Amino acid sequence: MLKNTFVILAALAFLGTTADAAGVNGATVSKDKLTTQARPGSSHYVPAPPPSRMDTIFSNIGTKYPNGLYFCCFGNTISGPNSLIGQTIWNAVQFTPEGDATIKEIDSAVALASGNNRIVLNIAEDNGGVPGNVLGSFPVSGAMGAFGDCCQLVTTAAHIRVTGGTPYWFFISTDDQSANTWAAWPYNSTDQVNTLNGAGYDGSSWTAFGPGRPAVSFALYGKLH
Repeated sequence: MLKNTFVILAALAFLGTTADAAGVNGATVSKDKLTTQARPGSSHYVPAPPPSRMDTIFSNIGTKYPNGLYFCCFGNTISGPNSLIGQTIWNAVQFTPEGDATIKEIDSAVALASGNNRIVLNIAEDNGGVPGNVLGSFPVSGAMGAFGDCCQLVTTAAHIRVTGGTPYWFFISTDDQSANTWAAWPYNSTDQVNTLNGAGYDGSSWTAFGPGRPAVSFALYGKLH
């Protein structure tokens, strides 16, 4: 379950190990259902620029390259129990703010493969290497682009205080209104060296994946105190 390979190697291995489910742009999942791949789509999105009056608390989104904010077509699976995948799969990544801050905006590169266009963005405390107490959950409807197209970001306002030097988790989940959602969380295209600790939820409990490369793509903006 560890994801320590580069995107190209993982994509080559993926080709011979896909399951039967198919979504937009020919989206398919690996046999373990943890990763999703699609063909490059024909539609393109122009993302909004990063908020100019906020500090960057964390970001691995390629904001200097609006046509390549992230890898369009390969990422971690996010799914509800009634999706084409047939099971609940959530994904989380750990981040540690350098200083005390208030998170005011969350941007994530998550895109829709099939089902309801709804996803939930969450910030949680650390609980021994996996997400613990949830500090804020933010459902977002109608904001995901088609997986394989580029480069739409799902954005939500937030107000969450975090402490510098303390690990936290950002994770993407489903809820009752997105039980049939199958989405993918693309990998970042700007940082192939630094890793982020990951974790996965299977409908009953979280499992730590350890450091993964490449990391999924997201950004947290707000106010450093």
